Amino acid sequence: MRHKLMLPKIAVLLVCASCSALPTSRDRDSAPIPSDPPATAYDFQSVEANVRAAVESGQFPSAAFAIARNGQVIYENALGWGDKEKQVASTAHMPYPLASMSKPIVATALMILHERGRIDLDAPAWRYSGNWFSHFAPESLPRYSVRQLLNHTSGLGTYARIYWRDQNHPVRSLEESFRKYGIVAQPPGAVSEYSNLGYGLLGHIVEQQSGTSLAEFLTTDVFAPLGMKDSKLVDSFSTPAGAAQKYDASGKLLAETYNDTPGAGNIYASAHDLALFGAFHLGGEAGGKPPILSRQSRLLMRSFVDPGARYPYYNSSRYGLGWYFRTNAQGEEVVWHEGGMPGASSIVLLLPRHNIVAAVVINATDANPHAETVANALVQAVEPDYRPVSFDAAEGFNRFTNQPELLGRWEGSIAVDGKDVPWALDFGADGSVRAEFPQRAADSLLPAQATFPMLVNGDLLLATFAATLPASDVAQTPDNYVLLRLLRRGDELSGTAIAYATEQRLEHLYPFAARLRRKTR
Repeated sequence: MRHKLMLPKIAVLLVCASCSALPTSRDRDSAPIPSDPPATAYDFQSVEANVRAAVESGQFPSAAFAIARNGQVIYENALGWGDKEKQVASTAHMPYPLASMSKPIVATALMILHERGRIDLDAPAWRYSGNWFSHFAPESLPRYSVRQLLNHTSGLGTYARIYWRDQNHPVRSLEESFRKYGIVAQPPGAVSEYSNLGYGLLGHIVEQQSGTSLAEFLTTDVFAPLGMKDSKLVDSFSTPAGAAQKYDASGKLLAETYNDTPGAGNIYASAHDLALFGAFHLGGEAGGKPPILSRQSRLLMRSFVDPGARYPYYNSSRYGLGWYFRTNAQGEEVVWHEGGMPGASSIVLLLPRHNIVAAVVINATDANPHAETVANALVQAVEPDYRPVSFDAAEGFNRFTNQPELLGRWEGSIAVDGKDVPWALDFGADGSVRAEFPQRAADSLLPAQATFPMLVNGDLLLATFAATLPASDVAQTPDNYVLLRLLRRGDELSGTAIAYATEQRLEHLYPFAARLRRKTR
């Protein structure tokens, strides 16, 4: 569920952890972790030293990491406490929450059903969704396909809902959430907008077309065949036995959480299992068994590009059918997926040319830069000439200065709970951008006006400003944000205004359709 360019930091201060002794995965039985084959040809001491220093300085409680080459895990380790309170050392086989790294796993499950003839990727998604779309008139059924859901080009908006056990909020079903927030903010195939709702729907489609729960299908048809013994999808506040506990960026233990889009981010897995999963996607088969997915489908998942869509994230990167991919400065393909939510940071990095997979999991908020650094270091220990790609999701965007195609005043509305909230954007010649809400209520947390920087990449616009939209589901607290994702077509701007509520902990991102037309230049 992570999107670095969209979310302000959940926490801005990293403090030192209180533990004085740093456990490792070898402390458990005083024996080295077995590798297959032994990594005698490589030196991972600097990787271990850097992770150890980060844990000892309190940057995160623990990290588990593994690297596979040619289908075999050649090295794995873990440092720190998976559970600080109980003094349980992390291990390479300890399940960690993956957040959005769940997406390529769920995408793999859907592609299995596609190969079994149960799902046509180019058919409309509603066809496989049971009664989820029964409230639509036939002529107004959404046109996005299953492939576009996988590719994040369905037009669905940015969405997240995190429930915290200690808040006792009633948990709404995913179907209810989808009916309310499954708005198509852009024409299908126009732009890639990272959508947890889209992958929530994909998880539901897997259930509908397999005849079993998503958790059961993943266990029997993905995890078991690939030897992923430490992996599990949770569908409530439950935590798998022996799993790493979740901590905030300051090292504080977090309450249990539940993400209401299981297909987008509710899987737990170990670093070992993620290395096996990545190895499978690069061609490694478990025990010589028939593959659960053909080579052609696996290649498609990391290569598909909708020729008419704009892909704004990570500059020249593209999002395929569950994986990001791009080429590095050396012209070689790099494939990856990250995940981040309260208490979870993860990455799986694939280098097809070298048949290498690096997997890193950390049980802390906002630790993705650390996970990326460890993954790159693992690869460079095996391939010293490898040059890492940038994992800056806003790469390619620049601050609005005075681009003539945007200059002037734009007026329109944001659709909030069935009502149109008037608003305007003024793009100044001095590079300033100001939002105005002329009909705000006197006691509203929506400001009369707000000035903020706007990021621009061609016709794509991104911005964040402090405000609370007047919606019934939005937590009415003063520390909220509105995130803007807009696309310009001539003299029109369209997209989403996303209500981001924290109350010091991420609670929700709710998308609302936003429209504007240019009034003056």
